[in-house]
Amino acid sequence: MFEDISNANAQAIYKIVVNGTDITSKVNSRLINMTITDNRGIEADSVSLELSDHDGLLDIPPKDAVVEVWIGWSTTGLVYKGKYLVKERMHTGTPDKLSIRATSADLKASLKRKREGNFHDKTIGEIISSIAARNGLNAVIQERLANIKLAHIDQNESDANLMTRIADEHDAIATVKNATLLFMAKGKSETVSGQSLPEIEITRRQGDRHYFSDTTEGDDISGVTCYYYDLRKALKQHVIVGNSSLNVKEIRHIFRDRETALHKAQSEYNYIKRKATSFSYSFSRGRPELIPEMTFKFSGLKSPIDDIVWLGTRVVHKLDGSGGFNTDILLEIMMPDADDVSQLIDNERGDYTGIVAYYGSAKSPEKVTQGDQSNPKRLTYLYKNKITASKAAEREFKRLQDEKST
Repeated sequence: MFEDISNANAQAIYKIVVNGTDITSKVNSRLINMTITDNRGIEADSVSLELSDHDGLLDIPPKDAVVEVWIGWSTTGLVYKGKYLVKERMHTGTPDKLSIRATSADLKASLKRKREGNFHDKTIGEIISSIAARNGLNAVIQERLANIKLAHIDQNESDANLMTRIADEHDAIATVKNATLLFMAKGKSETVSGQSLPEIEITRRQGDRHYFSDTTEGDDISGVTCYYYDLRKALKQHVIVGNSSLNVKEIRHIFRDRETALHKAQSEYNYIKRKATSFSYSFSRGRPELIPEMTFKFSGLKSPIDDIVWLGTRVVHKLDGSGGFNTDILLEIMMPDADDVSQLIDNERGDYTGIVAYYGSAKSPEKVTQGDQSNPKRLTYLYKNKITASKAAEREFKRLQDEKST
C-alpha cells in the first residue's frame, strides 16, 4: 500500500455525492480544503468542506442534505468514508467561499431525546437491542458483552447517554455506523463479530510529524476501588482492581451489584493507565484505509514508542485544492486482554514479588516473567514482541529489587 501511494505519479483523488448526485466535477477546481474526522464511540464523525465561489455559481445546499464522500489515490482507488448530513452552511467574502459542515447521518435525534424508565434483570444485549429497535436501528453487540446481566438500571437520560454510561462501566464502545448500533469492547482491535482488524506497521520514512508524551500520572495510581451494596448482607462492600497496598483511587458512587462495580473498577483502571501516555502521528501521504481501533507498530522512532503496540482512537484526513492529502492519527497504548478480570483483583497481598509482561496480540497475548509469580506486577503495555517484552520485564524487575533494597 505505501509503495503505491508514495509513487511520484500518485495523485490524491476524491468523490463527493450530494443527495444522490455526483458533484465531483463541479467542485474539482473549487476545493480549498476538505477534512474528514473519524471518531471512536458515540461522538459523531464529520466532514468539512471549504469551496471557492469566486464566480458566484455555487448553490448553498439545504440543511440535512445527504453527503457521501470517497477519498484515495489514483494508484490505489477510492475508499468510502461514509454518509453525512449537512448541519452548518456558511458563505463568506471576499473572496467568496462556501463552507459546509456535515456530521454522520446515523446519529438520530431520537437517540438524544430524554427518556425515563428502567431495565430489570436484563442482559446488555437485551438493553442495547431494545434501544436500537425504538430508534429504528439494527443492533450488533459483541458476544462477550451481550451476555453480561445487569440486575437493574434506571434511565433518566437520553438513549445516547444511557448507552455511553453502560459502555463506560464495561470498558466498551457504543457507536452508530451505517444505521447499525454497535456495542463492542474498547481497545481490542476487533470488529463486532470478533474478527481482528488489520495491524499496520509504520516506518519513520512514512511519517511527517509525531508527538509523544509519557507522564507518571498513571504510575501514581496502583489500583481502583468501587463500592456496591450487597442486598443479602445489607452491607456496603467493595472490590479492588490493581494493588491496594499503594495509592488507590476510590470511586464514591455505590453501584447496584458486585459485577457492575467490578467492571467499572476495571474500566477506570484501564482508563488511568491509557491516559498517562499520549501519541499522535502524521502521514505526509494520506492513508485513506485507516480507521479507529486499528493497531499500529512503529519502527525508527524512540525505544518507548517502538517497543509497544498502539491503538488508533481518532483518524483525521485532510485534502486541499493543490493536491495535498495527509492523515493524522491519535493513538493510545494497547493493553493486554487478561483471560479473567479477577487476575487483577487485589487481595491485600502486600508488595509485588515479580513481573509479568505481555506481547503479541491483545486477543491472545503471550507473556514473559521475572521473579516470584505469587504476586506479580502486570505491566500495562502490550509489547511488540518477546524481545521488547523481556527487556521491559527485566528492567522493571531490577527497579523492583532496587526499591526493596533501599
